[in-house]
Amino acid sequence: STSEFPSPMIALVLMLGVVPQLQANTCWTAPGDLYGGDIEPLGAGFRNASTFAECCTLCAAEQKCKYLAFTKHSPKGSPERPPHNCWLKSSAGTLRADNDRVHGGVNGTVPPAPPTPSKGPCTGDPAPPWCNLSLSIEQRVAAALAEMTVEEKSGQIATYTPSLNPGVPRIGWPKYGYHSEGLHGLRDSQDAAGLNATIFPQTTAMAATGNLTLIGAMASVMATEARAVNSESIRIGRAPLPKGGSLFFWSPTMNVCRDPRWGRFQESITEDPWLLGAYSTIFLQNFQKNDSAGYPATIASCKHFLAYSLEGSDGFTRHNFNAKVSMQDLQETYLPPFHQCITKGRPGQVMCSYNAVNGVPACANPTFLIDTLRNMWGFDGFVISDQGAISDIYENHHYRNNATTGVAAALNAGCDINDGYPYANAMPSAVAAGLVNMSRLDEAATRLLTQRFKVGSFDPPSKVPWTAVPPSAANSPEHQAVALEAAEQAIVLLNNSAHVLPLNIKPQTTIAIVGPFGNCTKCLGGGKPDYQNSGYISYLTGLKNHPFIVKQGTKVEYSMGSPVTGNSSAGLQEALQLATRDDVAVVILSIGIDSTIEHEGTDRTSIGVPDGQIQLAQAVTQAVGSSKPVVAVLTNGGPLSCTWVRDNIPTLVEAFEGGQFGGTALASVLMGDVNPSGVLPFSVFPEGYVDVVSMTDMSMYANGVGRTYRYYNSSNPLGPPLFPFGYGLSFTTFEIEWETNPTESMCANCGDGGRLSASAKVTNTGNCAGSKVVMAFVAEETPRHLMHSETDCGGMDCDLLAPQKSLYGMQKVHLAPGQSAVVSFATDVVPGDSSEWCTFCTVSHNGTRMVSPGQYRISIGGDGSTHTSGEISTVIDIQTFRSIPIVVPLMAVD
Repeated sequence: STSEFPSPMIALVLMLGVVPQLQANTCWTAPGDLYGGDIEPLGAGFRNASTFAECCTLCAAEQKCKYLAFTKHSPKGSPERPPHNCWLKSSAGTLRADNDRVHGGVNGTVPPAPPTPSKGPCTGDPAPPWCNLSLSIEQRVAAALAEMTVEEKSGQIATYTPSLNPGVPRIGWPKYGYHSEGLHGLRDSQDAAGLNATIFPQTTAMAATGNLTLIGAMASVMATEARAVNSESIRIGRAPLPKGGSLFFWSPTMNVCRDPRWGRFQESITEDPWLLGAYSTIFLQNFQKNDSAGYPATIASCKHFLAYSLEGSDGFTRHNFNAKVSMQDLQETYLPPFHQCITKGRPGQVMCSYNAVNGVPACANPTFLIDTLRNMWGFDGFVISDQGAISDIYENHHYRNNATTGVAAALNAGCDINDGYPYANAMPSAVAAGLVNMSRLDEAATRLLTQRFKVGSFDPPSKVPWTAVPPSAANSPEHQAVALEAAEQAIVLLNNSAHVLPLNIKPQTTIAIVGPFGNCTKCLGGGKPDYQNSGYISYLTGLKNHPFIVKQGTKVEYSMGSPVTGNSSAGLQEALQLATRDDVAVVILSIGIDSTIEHEGTDRTSIGVPDGQIQLAQAVTQAVGSSKPVVAVLTNGGPLSCTWVRDNIPTLVEAFEGGQFGGTALASVLMGDVNPSGVLPFSVFPEGYVDVVSMTDMSMYANGVGRTYRYYNSSNPLGPPLFPFGYGLSFTTFEIEWETNPTESMCANCGDGGRLSASAKVTNTGNCAGSKVVMAFVAEETPRHLMHSETDCGGMDCDLLAPQKSLYGMQKVHLAPGQSAVVSFATDVVPGDSSEWCTFCTVSHNGTRMVSPGQYRISIGGDGSTHTSGEISTVIDIQTFRSIPIVVPLMAVD
């Protein structure tokens, strides 16, 4: 095969969605799982066994044994029972086991998680009318709303976060929690259900894999685990669902990462609009996928709509910031990813953002929420505000004077649901004052409750196949394998000019790890600490456990050397003593930033490696000199400028925040088991970028320096990026050439708006197997203001600058030495479907989005640099003009 993407495990997860069935007579383990229960009497009821394998053998030999649980230690609450008990079971129990218990099945069975029947909303006698399965969802929603008062309906369109929506006890309508999040695994899974979720690398790292199939596999894993957590939360009596147990997810975060200082950069994928739209689309398609009966796994969202990328800078916060955005930037950068996410991903909800855009709060903007989302893009779910965004309308933006007029403005503008309290508290007075029509209140409530019915909240579990997903699906071995593969594929090799990697470690030597991230586990989970898994593997543990290192008898020792922040030198001497020891063969310098620097609510003021860590790097490299190699490993979510490290340490690896297997993956790359194949999903600008570009300037051409690889002016005094978007090296080499003569075969009537198909052959010309992310870019060959007149542009203004280069396709191939593969990128010059990406669209100053005449350069195989060695390119000529609107006319910049 010319490609291992998807790998067999990823393909299995995508195909089955739920935990794969076990082979006959196979016991299995799920470390950290909390499933267990009553033990059915089978003779002695439980047996002594020294190992789990021994317990498995006993179960297989017992005629009635279908399930087992093995305890390493005495179970909690049962001190009279000795450790190493093998509990044999003829059926699944109903009680939870202890954390250290593992369990299994034989005869090809997977232990189900039979919920204890609870008194749900549809178990009364008689059951409420909305429980009637013979009615359509529309009819059931109408039946529920018909029994609610204005106050009760107003309460239903508020989440009450951080509390629960109180329901309507008077009519038996249950409480519910709408707050769940899952960006790279499930958040709060332990709090909600006592389960470890599979935690993947942080979102920017997932984008760095360059593998959209892998993104889909992650989302499929998350869908299955969301159902496992939801069912287990109900089964163990934690309903109404706490944070994390709901099926309503505020994911993915998919705002354009316009500035490296943004505190939420690390959770928002990339700076590139095409990749942002493609990532969020395949994520939603798999995270919301239907089971065999048509029930979606989750109700997910595209967030935050729109032009949100500031937490707190220059005296503004996200709660009072007015993003002044030009018509060109809205149409060319900020809107297209959401257009793709909504028209292709079909989310059940869209979250509007805190900020205002050109003077109008995003959650009170009918041009965005009604004219664009619904009328142009066909969105049919519900719009929910970010937490506190409704009160921002009248308390911080001062767009309205009080809560009553503020909630009316938001609801009438198309914001159906308030994450918080204002709708519940003030909407009844808005209705009474005639500011909100009853029909609009009913419409908003209908949109929300429809999604509750769609996921099966009011249907018998026997009717909803998703409810059969056992708790053991969470963090299952199959899911862990996908997370490990993601962590491996995400790592980016930035420099290997000294050919230090892969490491060649001799027996009986020592690997020294110095730096604050060498033995950190929490930092691998991303910018939010509640992505919960008890099995994070640090870099230190990953290297210690590497099979070759264990076999060689190589030691791995660690010294922090420096804190993450601050200039304390308390640990410096210890680190230097370790690094300079004669038995140390290589020093791994682990530096970076964590959630104390990069997090929601605050923007960074520096984009560089903290000073104390730079001092550590300088001291270590000076101390070891040329006696041994130093490998610098970066741990971060958003871009991390590292000029001194780049210029002074010839071996540099970007490891990101690698999830639960971050340490294992790094060890595999350093030792050469895995050939690095990640590419940067962002540009890394020099540290001085923050001094010349204002965080509050929303222009993509900010101060003539520019933002992202599409607009950055490399001739500015800062010089080119330290590393461009899409950059990534390998242990092998690749050659790219046109599969056929591009001037003869790639374009069918391109000049008149036909179809472009570019095919290239990729060959592994090195000595080891490797994977290559192949990207396709388009750029205008001649600056637009030199090429066009108003006549060329249909009488409209087209005198403006354009992106220097724009991504429009990406594929990843795996090749053995000497092996070749053909990759093809096809796109319509003029899209026939309004939901398709418009590769050749340009936007004028006044916001006119169009395919305009001119010459366009197609480049395959490079990165975001203006001129990249190793890429192939050709020029095509387009004569047609066509207007391609994706949004109604917008307000001018205030």
